[in-house]
Amino acid sequence: MRFPSRLLGAPLIYTAFMWAGFYVLVALITIGVAMFGTLRISGWEVATQIPRWLALFVGVSLIKEFLPLYIAHGQTRRQFGAQAAVTVALYAPAFSALITLGYLLEALLYNLLGRPQTLTGVHLFSSPTQVPLVFAEYLVQGLAWMSAGVLMAAAFYRWQAAGAISLPFGIALIVLGESAIGGNLRLPFLTSALDFDLAVSVPTALGAGLVCLLLGLALTWPLIRDVPLRNRVS
Repeated sequence: MRFPSRLLGAPLIYTAFMWAGFYVLVALITIGVAMFGTLRISGWEVATQIPRWLALFVGVSLIKEFLPLYIAHGQTRRQFGAQAAVTVALYAPAFSALITLGYLLEALLYNLLGRPQTLTGVHLFSSPTQVPLVFAEYLVQGLAWMSAGVLMAAAFYRWQAAGAISLPFGIALIVLGESAIGGNLRLPFLTSALDFDLAVSVPTALGAGLVCLLLGLALTWPLIRDVPLRNRVS
């Protein structure tokens, strides 16, 4: 199997640029709140509700953009599936590392501002400087959301509108990942929060992340193993 350099490289480069711009925006807002208001909580903690949607989008793009491109250029669906699996497994740690770096940079900023970097949610970590625990939490989140994106995109690519049947399965993967890290999940198409009381621990979280990855890939493969290429203009 060829190493999926392009399949992995393109999302990583895109994510790195998005992260840089996003962090600068969050830092500017944080500084503004500190100067003109009362800064009592971690702004990065609040902002990290957004990147998980990026992980979902990257998962979708693997199927929507890269599957037809790779197949049209002579790769088999099995080769693409293997490279996509490796991409998800490697992208999630990179995704987590960038979020972890954001917490560390924010800690430096808060020290300069003389403000406490207070967390308000339930996490695997009690301090943003507990790097291994921060990394583990967002690794699980990246695996869950990206796997869900791959699964749902594969279903929509194969069945078009009928791919909506995959939504409950994709949401289930997200719910599993978020519950394992003590998440409080709000989705725009649901009227209330999904609150979880699953016991939060690092082994539980990492196990849930692995289950999300394996289950998402296992459900995706039957959808793409013999899927026909679709004309983009059809």
